Amino acid sequence: MDNICEQLVTKAHSKSDTAKAAAIITAMLLIVGVCVFFTFQGWIILPVIAFGIVWCGVWLLKGIDVEYEYIVTNNELDIDKISGKRKRTRMITVDLSQSEDFYEYHDKDGECDTTVYATNGLEADAYCLIVHHSDYGKVNIIFNPNECTREAIAREFPIILRSRLNQNVK
Repeated sequence: MDNICEQLVTKAHSKSDTAKAAAIITAMLLIVGVCVFFTFQGWIILPVIAFGIVWCGVWLLKGIDVEYEYIVTNNELDIDKISGKRKRTRMITVDLSQSEDFYEYHDKDGECDTTVYATNGLEADAYCLIVHHSDYGKVNIIFNPNECTREAIAREFPIILRSRLNQNVK
């Protein structure tokens, strides 16, 4: 039987995201204001440039929104990053049968070669998956799977890890 599960997680806006948005809006308003001023001085082409500046500003503002998609397909976990609902980038694909540990995230990293952050930006309900990857070595994946995704991932763990996690639950 196939094991398939998908989940979309929206990243919460941080202070740096708000600062970026404020800087984009400020620059956009300043440049448009200068264009409008010089339009009244007789420069006819500047309204077209002002429209282009507004379009670019809106495009940049939409790019601040980030979503992560977790896709479990049989024994593989794919994590994609979606920027502004227009650009999808594959962050990592891991073989869940190579998993070493799975636990709730507690702000302490183990000794790993690579760390992948694909969380909603909040530490609540975050989990950590330690898995061996052929290209990146020991990978620490920090993400926010829901109950369905956690169950789909756990079905593909090696028997040793699955039994250890079941003992910890009891």
